[in-house]
Amino acid sequence: MGIEVSHGRRMGSMAPGSKLGAILPSMSGWPPPRALPFVSLSAVAACLIAGAGPVIRATPPSPPDSLLTDAERSGYRTTPTYDATMRYCARLAALSPWIKVTSYGTSGQGRALPLVIVSRDRAFTPEAARATGKPIVLIQNGIHSGEIEGKDASLALMRDIAVTKTRQHLIDHAILLELPIFSVDAHERRSRYNRINQNGPEEMGWRSTPIGLNLNRDYLKVEAPETRALISRVFTRWWPHVLLDNHTSDGADFRHDLTYSFNHGPGVPDPVDRWLAEAFEGRVIPRAAEMGHLTAPYLTFRGGNDPRTGIDFGSSTPRFSTGYAPLQCRPGILVETHMLKSYEQRVRATYDLMVALLEEIDARPELLIRAVADAEAEVIARGKESDPARREVVLRTRTGDRSVPFDFKGVVTRWEKSDITGALVPRYTDAPWDTIVPLYRELIPVAAVRQPVGYLVPREWTVARDRLEIHGVRFRALRRSWTDTVEVHHILEWSAAPLPNEGHHPVAVKRDTLERRLRTFHPGDLWVPLDQRSALIAVHLFEPLAPDALIYWNAFDTILAKKEYGEDYVVEPMAQKMMADDPALAHEFQARLASDTSFANSPDERVDFFYRRSPWADPEQDLHPVARALRAPPEGVLEPASGAGAPVRRAPRATDGR
Repeated sequence: MGIEVSHGRRMGSMAPGSKLGAILPSMSGWPPPRALPFVSLSAVAACLIAGAGPVIRATPPSPPDSLLTDAERSGYRTTPTYDATMRYCARLAALSPWIKVTSYGTSGQGRALPLVIVSRDRAFTPEAARATGKPIVLIQNGIHSGEIEGKDASLALMRDIAVTKTRQHLIDHAILLELPIFSVDAHERRSRYNRINQNGPEEMGWRSTPIGLNLNRDYLKVEAPETRALISRVFTRWWPHVLLDNHTSDGADFRHDLTYSFNHGPGVPDPVDRWLAEAFEGRVIPRAAEMGHLTAPYLTFRGGNDPRTGIDFGSSTPRFSTGYAPLQCRPGILVETHMLKSYEQRVRATYDLMVALLEEIDARPELLIRAVADAEAEVIARGKESDPARREVVLRTRTGDRSVPFDFKGVVTRWEKSDITGALVPRYTDAPWDTIVPLYRELIPVAAVRQPVGYLVPREWTVARDRLEIHGVRFRALRRSWTDTVEVHHILEWSAAPLPNEGHHPVAVKRDTLERRLRTFHPGDLWVPLDQRSALIAVHLFEPLAPDALIYWNAFDTILAKKEYGEDYVVEPMAQKMMADDPALAHEFQARLASDTSFANSPDERVDFFYRRSPWADPEQDLHPVARALRAPPEGVLEPASGAGAPVRRAPRATDGR
């Protein structure tokens, strides 16, 4: 049967040899023009259809043949290998004093992780960059190396800025940090068959690293060598003012070629939230539309691939780049070009979005600098707040049911019953279809916490110290023992995922309670104050209800396991006496038997009920090892503040690396 509705569209031809190209009919127009600076034909067509004159981009002339990127030279059929990419970057550096190619670490397979710095001031160190007072822009490409148009767009952009200088104004008031390829090992797992849903290039890299880690799930847990190097040697040394992460989409078909996302609303510092709304969505996205692109928030529909159900524009957890950056008081922006558009169109869209962003920063650098500085000040001020009610932090959100209208650009689609899936499958046509769909972007908090004055971390939990150091969170060690009343999370109910996720079986804490306990802390234990820029990182690491907390990623599994137990013949007489001495306990036991069939049918659980309430029970089981401080330790019990361990005592300027 055929049900005709509207959305999505296939545009452009499939790359020769691609698996998808063998399924869907190719379209004319291959190969496309070879160099980036041309007027987009699709933009001209869109404007003519709309009855307006074509939008002509203010683009520079084409570069000489000797400076064409590999993608341009091939007519966008191919993308260069790692070695070819690095050779091109080296050529740019040899031709321009504004470019320096460096490495910030080594991948799992031993490849250098490249960082290309573009600066008119030749500010090639974090210290020199901060001294300029200019905002620092970090552009990340190839975190999923099959989604690689960001790399080819960035190579062309760096050439146009620093070698041909046709766009040199874009770094008049900014310093550009480019990661040409982030997941370098995955980039070299090249195949025609790595991205079944994607239209070109002929070969591309893979989604995960050789050990199977998805780097865009690793920002907060930092387990991969690539992510550890990026966060510790780029992000928390350069402290970029904005992060742009270039990707290719999956999902439905439609006419939009350029989609975006960012965290917004609760959980994002207000100044960052405002800059994203006013500068990025208010000016950068309209500028990209002027260049001829059909833009949209990232098109995740509430009902699978059916746009009629509405667009869900939510926020990401800090395992993602866009969820991580706001925890460090910076905007994080996701760019997703549409996977079914031609590779040329996707490279052009990414290029234009980067130009639009840099134009905004060039025109108003002080707005971005101020947004970051004000966000840092906001987070630090919350850490100094004496009233716990004013220290609330939102950990997780969901989209609400209130919507705003969105002008969706799709195509007529037939939904047909599939013998393979047993369900309706969309069949996309080339006929355009425009409609209004609901856009759900109101965010409702679903988990929040009142952050403490700080955290106290026993020294034996080395995983906690490691993460603090990687993320640039400041702490001080105790030099003398100190006893105080603190808050401790008692985990009452939890579950572990049955299937692996990033090499883990994550633990979801379903219910916990805060208990006040007298604790003694010892020399070498860590004091983590929250009157600092990276306070939100510490909160998300240590609060068990946070979506990417250390406990979620199995760092504290050992506290959840019972180490001792009571034999039934030992516990049974003890249990009888306990109930005789405590009628309330006897009532609780009988009520549990009546209400919980699983408990009633389990001799072991019934024995454990009494064992856990006896003096023999482990007093530390199910207690989160990181304590929440009600007050800061006295200076006399702390090691002197110095270096990376020094707590923040003021709101740092955005150009200040401290």
